[in-house]
Amino acid sequence: MENIEMVKMLIRFYNMQAGCSISATAKMNQEAVETCLSRIGGDPVVIKNHIRKWTEEHKEDGRGELVGRFEECLEAIEVPSSAAVPTEGQVGASLSIIENAVASIIAQTQAEKIESEIIGNVKQTIQDFIKSEYGVIERKINTVIDGVPKKVEGVQHEKFETVLKFVANNEPVFLTGPAGSGKNVLCKQVAEALGLKFYFTNAVTQEYKLTGFTDAIGNFQETQFYKAFTQGGLFMLDEMDASIPEVLVILNAAIANRYFDFPAPIGYVEAHPDFRVIAAGNTIGHGADYEYVGRNQLDGASLDRFAIVKIDYSVTIENSVALDVELADFCREFRKSASKAGIQVIVSYRAIGRLAKMLQLLSIDEALDTCLVKGLEKDDIHIIADGIRTRNKYREALVRLSEAA
Repeated sequence: MENIEMVKMLIRFYNMQAGCSISATAKMNQEAVETCLSRIGGDPVVIKNHIRKWTEEHKEDGRGELVGRFEECLEAIEVPSSAAVPTEGQVGASLSIIENAVASIIAQTQAEKIESEIIGNVKQTIQDFIKSEYGVIERKINTVIDGVPKKVEGVQHEKFETVLKFVANNEPVFLTGPAGSGKNVLCKQVAEALGLKFYFTNAVTQEYKLTGFTDAIGNFQETQFYKAFTQGGLFMLDEMDASIPEVLVILNAAIANRYFDFPAPIGYVEAHPDFRVIAAGNTIGHGADYEYVGRNQLDGASLDRFAIVKIDYSVTIENSVALDVELADFCREFRKSASKAGIQVIVSYRAIGRLAKMLQLLSIDEALDTCLVKGLEKDDIHIIADGIRTRNKYREALVRLSEAA
């Protein structure tokens, strides 16, 4: 493969990435190449680093010819001295842009020799490289409240926009998902995005904890529900499937009628125009199961009031709290293997974040034992380890824990 062909391959990528229209011809020289690269800013640094990392990782896995071509590209292209290390903004707002661009250019030049699994491997390698260099690139979501743009801070769950649209249109939502999947944080972010105050109540086992009550001297004791209903705001009833049926009847009436009769001396009150409701639970309302035993079955009328959105663990959030793709992948495999074996474990974002922090202070074995395994029987640990397909340092530590005397 001649140098000009290698230059053409890279130039086509740069054209797609930066919207340039530089032609790669047989007369191209080093000055023309430098002109092209300088118009892209820091991108040549990213490409050189990627080519070097990719070739080092794939020299021994049957991709010899492709590796050779990339190595030739690395030698053929020179980064201008003016090129700076790219900022996060220069890298791009979305990993998918870079992944798809590189995958497309390889497919265009080597379509007859590259199979789909290699394309996927290249995309994953670029994704891993950018995450290792720049961390998680957050989605930027902005809303407009009374004509004023408002930025939503933090990493959002993949279902954030779906829930946001329901609540913005005054449709009650029931979030169902495992413990620690981020339902509470998601609700807070929705309230923030809509400029609403956030009110929260956990499982309600006494009616007065929702409606409020009048004390012995005649003063009405307000609740979170009362404040949201009368002053406006997003009210979240967590663990709705663990609340008593009477509470759900009250909530259903308030949602359907947009008015409620509170205890004296308050009485009849119409809902504030900005009153919104989100409920959440670990089950879908069908009652207790082996994992969540203290849950009630919800009646059809209760479920009919809500749009049901399933909230599973978010890959984006897990990668963010783990700060290490390999660790996040291991935690996901640990959870999947345990679930498949019927072993009850909770691998929440909090658990992953704690594990990532303690790995900086403890040995891998001790960190896994205290932050992830947490008292599991050795036989269960062994079963989980057997179900993890990826062989890495974390799985090896898990095997050692299962074999410890």
